[in-house]
Amino acid sequence: MKVIRMQTKMLSQKIIANVSDEFARVYQLPEGHQSVGFFSVDNDDAGYLAVDDATKKADIKVIHAETFYGGSTCSWSRYGGSVFVMFSGPKVADVKSGLAYVKDFIDNRTELCNFDGDRGTAFYAQCVPRSGKFFKDFCGIEEGTAYAYLVGGPIETNYALDKALKAGETRIARYWYPPSHANSSGAVLAGTESACRAAARAFVDGLQHAIAHPLEI
Repeated sequence: MKVIRMQTKMLSQKIIANVSDEFARVYQLPEGHQSVGFFSVDNDDAGYLAVDDATKKADIKVIHAETFYGGSTCSWSRYGGSVFVMFSGPKVADVKSGLAYVKDFIDNRTELCNFDGDRGTAFYAQCVPRSGKFFKDFCGIEEGTAYAYLVGGPIETNYALDKALKAGETRIARYWYPPSHANSSGAVLAGTESACRAAARAFVDGLQHAIAHPLEI
């Protein structure tokens, strides 16, 4: 079975340069943050990883990030995608920079894949050498920690996740019990970069076996 990379796309992005006091109150924006940006993506995993990457490079703080129920195939809007992410910054230039970094990651550096071109076998497995500020809150891992982001169908993911954990010294920093909002399952594993890379490889191997032999125990 051949691993095929799938293209992820940002579907919508907007900036509010100077938010109203009431908007800032509802979202509990940090003091001094006047501008916000928000975006949607056709894959929620790509959105989380992209905005964490952006927090390493731009002066922004993630305010809200949540997957839509059912994912992009059940979206109420052609631009709704699979996730809604909003972040704030002290200046509009900071927010613009954040969105530029997000879009670059989504367009060029995501690892949404499937086997042999079958979208029904889609999975996400990526090792990131250094986490950003968002994943400190999202997963409870210190900024700069390496992690492996592993997501797929519930049955095959849980089978493969055990193999990933046995491949190196990693810990589960965040786990999505099946079914998640997007009807998947997955985990963020934290550890050394080498351990996370080994975990990601073992995860893909485990997925491949589970998908190739769905009824074999």
